[in-house]
Amino acid sequence: MAHTGPHERFALHFEFTAQINGSPDTIFDLLADMPNYGRWLPGSSAYGGTVNVTPYPVRLGTTYLDAGPVEKPGEVTEFARPHRIGFHHVVQIRRPFATDVDARVRYTLEPKDGGTFVTRDLDLGMDLRGLLMLARPLLVVAFRRENSRTLACLKAFVERASAVTDRGRA
Repeated sequence: MAHTGPHERFALHFEFTAQINGSPDTIFDLLADMPNYGRWLPGSSAYGGTVNVTPYPVRLGTTYLDAGPVEKPGEVTEFARPHRIGFHHVVQIRRPFATDVDARVRYTLEPKDGGTFVTRDLDLGMDLRGLLMLARPLLVVAFRRENSRTLACLKAFVERASAVTDRGRA
C-alpha cells in the first residue's frame, strides 16, 4: 500500500447571528429567492451568484450552483417557511490547491423585539492532505469572513428596505 503522507479530517461548526429589523417572512423569502441573491448580496472572491436553480421557485430538494471563482454545487435540505431554510453544498476549491469542503448552512429565523433574530449555522467537513493541512487556518478565516459578510449584507438590505417602507408610511 502506498503511503499518502500526513492526513487530517476535521469538522468545524460556526454560528453567526444578527438581529434584523424585518419580518421572518421577508427574510425567508430573500433567502429562498436564490437566483436573485444579487439584489442583496454583491459578489466577492468566494461568491459570484447562484445559477441553475432547479426547480424554481425554490423548495425542499431544489438544486443550484453557487458560481464564481469557487464553484459550489448544492441542494436545499430544509424548507420550513418562515422559520428555517437549509442548504448543503460542496465547495470545490481548485486554486491554489485542490480540495473539496462539505458545507451545511442552516438559517433559523425567530421573531424578536419587533424584528427577527437570525442564526446562520455553518458546519464544515474537510479532508486535508500534505501541504493542504497548512492551509487550514486560511480556509477557516475565509469561511468566517464570507459568512459574516453574507449575514451583514442581508441585514443591511432588509433594514434599508424597511426604512424606505417606513418613510413611505410617514
